[in-house]
Amino acid sequence: MRVCLISAAVLTGAILAGNGEAVAQGGGKATFDEIEVQRINVVEPDGKPRMVLSNKDRSPGAVVNGVDLGNAGTRPGMTFYNGEGDEAGGLGTDNGVNAGKPWAVGQLSFDQYKQDQTLVLRYMEQEGVRGVGLAVDDRPETPLPESFEEYRKIEQMPPGPERDQAMAAYRKKYPSPQRVFIGKNPDKSSAVTLADGKGAPRIVMRVDQDGNPRIQFLNAAGKVTRTIKG
Repeated sequence: MRVCLISAAVLTGAILAGNGEAVAQGGGKATFDEIEVQRINVVEPDGKPRMVLSNKDRSPGAVVNGVDLGNAGTRPGMTFYNGEGDEAGGLGTDNGVNAGKPWAVGQLSFDQYKQDQTLVLRYMEQEGVRGVGLAVDDRPETPLPESFEEYRKIEQMPPGPERDQAMAAYRKKYPSPQRVFIGKNPDKSSAVTLADGKGAPRIVMRVDQDGNPRIQFLNAAGKVTRTIKG
């Protein structure tokens, strides 16, 4: 049985087959071989969202503490929510062409509580350059809606030195350094990078595409202090 629900948001009430016959009513259980939708909302009995599966146009915006942080209609895939109804991560893929150059991305991420993504598995490609990896990021203790309002004001400033200074101050106030990366770099080397609390790489283990291994130790300024070659 195939059921086409071209604009279904929540599968409740009566579900009709192609001939109009009701196959489930009042929250009952139904079985389908195939279902075609633009969006499905999975909710708790009290209505709190737990997962949304959608196409790009009907994808939800990011919501934390009841505040809509934007991005609605831009993220095809799955969006996860915690028990409070806050976005908690997601799974998605997308691709396109920019100025005649193809790009593609795929990502699975999980968010820090009341904050942005802190664990990310990502594939990205643009103009034939590819990167794939697992990243672990630090996030501020400040809830995202509070810092986001400051960010939005800076984004609305006209381009120029004043805006650049404001953005630099924002990033210093709410640092989000990447602490760990495990993956493949655009230069086709495989690597493990361990960074300090400011995001400065301190240990880099790398094997280039020709099979040459090395481990590098760096100081806080990014200078290599020791190299071990295989």
